[in-house]
Amino acid sequence: MDATTAASSPSGQRDALSIREDFYVEIAQFTEEAGGKWTYLDGDSFSPEDRASFSPKACAGADDDGPRQLLLLLLSGPSKEGPAEIKRIKSVLEDRGLKVTGYIPGTTDGETSSVDAESTTGQYVSYGTNAQRTTVRFGSECSSDPTMLQDLN
Repeated sequence: MDATTAASSPSGQRDALSIREDFYVEIAQFTEEAGGKWTYLDGDSFSPEDRASFSPKACAGADDDGPRQLLLLLLSGPSKEGPAEIKRIKSVLEDRGLKVTGYIPGTTDGETSSVDAESTTGQYVSYGTNAQRTTVRFGSECSSDPTMLQDLN
């Protein structure tokens, strides 16, 4: 995803715990629709029931004291049908009300295919798949609430 695109999104004032709960609901719905077995970068299995500790990061284009968001990267196995899979995921994201900002459909199953999408609040999903693995990056909405300056445990 183009980081400058999310920076143009308005920041809200919701508190960090509310954002984290909604973030996990969105991630759970997306990973269920996408299918696959999802893991964290360290290889531990992902469960939407977990509530990982987060250190909110500055939204794209914001300084360290500006709006912040939660970020999460998940991995899954390779896609056997990259172009078809990415087309399906593009539809899933559009059906969820996100605007597609980048789309590389790929031409072969081994070639990387990707789609990026975002909302007006700064929430984004960046999904890519190839013959080695599938990755999805999530960003929550941006918020200027003071609780976003603290770690969430």
